Amino acid sequence: MSARDRNPLRAALLLVIATLSSACGSNTSACTLEARASVRIQVVDGQGHPQRDARVTFTRDGGPEQQALCNGSQTRQGNCDAWVTGYESPGEYVLTATSADGQRTVTQSVSVGEDACHVQTRSVTLVLPD
Repeated sequence: MSARDRNPLRAALLLVIATLSSACGSNTSACTLEARASVRIQVVDGQGHPQRDARVTFTRDGGPEQQALCNGSQTRQGNCDAWVTGYESPGEYVLTATSADGQRTVTQSVSVGEDACHVQTRSVTLVLPD
């Protein structure tokens, strides 16, 4: 057995590369390991001002209502520049944003598809009525 054959790190690396290469089937480009947001949501008022304290919820494929996450964190409320509905979950989404005072609401539907490796992230701006 040669020194090259005894290197477990090299063998593990080759196994990972082979697994990733086969994960994308016949796709000519390699899949990445990143997790992509399914829907990225911004909430603004009628003048285009960000509404960072809005409450954003969603349903996917008719399932239960869930709170969206602040993009880049695990918090669900607060000073959010954008929200996400989760990661790598294709389907039919119904998005709802409600103003912090609960007086204004907007709802929009969006369809999220996927390719051989990832969801095709949809970016949506919800405009709260005046």
